[in-house]
Amino acid sequence: MNDTTDTDLVDFLDLINFTLKEEFIDRWKYRFSPLFLKEFQLKILGSLQNRKPLKIKSLYNHLSKKCGYSEDQVENFFDAVDISIYYPVVIGKLT
Repeated sequence: MNDTTDTDLVDFLDLINFTLKEEFIDRWKYRFSPLFLKEFQLKILGSLQNRKPLKIKSLYNHLSKKCGYSEDQVENFFDAVDISIYYPVVIGKLT
């Protein structure tokens, strides 16, 4: 592997590590509820444990329909955290 690939992998692992820590909740709790953030963490963790990517539409439906958060809140969250950087754990588009 080259240095760029190694750096990208380390950066991605750092992102996942940060996302699963309490620091992630502390970072975003003023814009989104801690329970909302924990739901997101659980879905990311579940995807990693199952070794299956999480479809963004599935994540969106889980947060908006099953958990009852507004569609605007979910979309704002995806924009705020730049959900695309979670690829390959979170895949797809919301269109």
